[in-house]
Amino acid sequence: MNDKKLNILFLSSWYPNRVLPSLGNFVQKHAECVALKSNVAALFIFSDPDCKHKYEIIETTLNNVYTVNVYYKRANHNIPGVFQLQRAFRYFKAHKMGLKVIDEKFGKFDLVHHNILYRAGIIAWWLKKTKGIPYIITENWTGYLSSKKIKLGLVTKMLSRMIARNASYITPVSKDLKDSMLKLGFTTHYEIIYNVVNTKLFYPVMNKPNGRKIKLLHVSTLDDAHKNISGMLRVIAELAKQRNDFEILFVGEGDKIQHIKTAKDLGIYQSVVSFDGVKPTAEVAEIMRNADCFVMFSNYENLPCVIIEALASGLPVVSSTAGGIPEHITDNLGILVKPMDEKALLNAINTAINNIQSGKYDANQLSDYSNNNFSYEKVSHKFHQLYHRILKDKNIHE
Repeated sequence: MNDKKLNILFLSSWYPNRVLPSLGNFVQKHAECVALKSNVAALFIFSDPDCKHKYEIIETTLNNVYTVNVYYKRANHNIPGVFQLQRAFRYFKAHKMGLKVIDEKFGKFDLVHHNILYRAGIIAWWLKKTKGIPYIITENWTGYLSSKKIKLGLVTKMLSRMIARNASYITPVSKDLKDSMLKLGFTTHYEIIYNVVNTKLFYPVMNKPNGRKIKLLHVSTLDDAHKNISGMLRVIAELAKQRNDFEILFVGEGDKIQHIKTAKDLGIYQSVVSFDGVKPTAEVAEIMRNADCFVMFSNYENLPCVIIEALASGLPVVSSTAGGIPEHITDNLGILVKPMDEKALLNAINTAINNIQSGKYDANQLSDYSNNNFSYEKVSHKFHQLYHRILKDKNIHE
């Protein structure tokens, strides 16, 4: 039974698209890893202000994932209630159009793998009710975390709980997220399945040159409220007063203007700190191979792909204890500090640099941890087992 190749439909509330190319790229990576053992089609709907027609359908195939993106013109009615209805109508019609295209080319699906519970989860629920197709939900949204304290609206909360209750399983990417979702009343079966890393792209380089400055690296959206870039810069400025044998590169798609101004005000711009824009995955992997340590100081977090990519690249990690990060980062893999504790971060980076110079961290051990827990093969196997368990249970009860 477990050798059968299934047809899996990936739905998602976030997915890379022509408007936001990196949105939900971790969902795309899950789709690619599932495609190692199953036939996968992905459908994503998004409003595009530059849409030339009311609806536009784009079909692509990448890494064995057949993907249909349906773009629709943004609703523009002046009356709020009518605007909401118009937007909802276009959103659901776009899904039906996309499903028709996929159905004609792909055939019947065994299971729906939905990602990011609300709002596209309504489509997964509808497919279960109308066609009897079971679905799971993989969740990454930090908004559900207890530390984030986002208040969901009454309708959103009601629909989200309905979607969760009808799912066969929810597969959060961390235990911390699972616990937070249970507190919010999202009741169903749970199984933690991690984010993935492409170990063909992210791997360590041995025997880096001696005597050079230690290269610290941070990769993120550069959103200060989330990633606390300003706090990191203040810490780096203090560290630069103590030692001159390091430098740090910030890579990200966010607005760098304010961060550059902060670095200039602190007197560390370009001498110690540099910034670069968003990079394709292959370039990020190359940057990581040339770095020595990954640093993250988030105020809240889940299980960031960049951390497991850093480990796969043989980099020790200095990070805050936000979200699911402490579930993985041990003393052999890096150093953890409490969010917003700048003094602790200063000490941690100092210690990490000393550890790197003394050869404490084993790049192969760091990479092996990532490979053994987050590789495409490992995560694909877990999803494949779960799919078959759900379908076996479904057949027993039919």
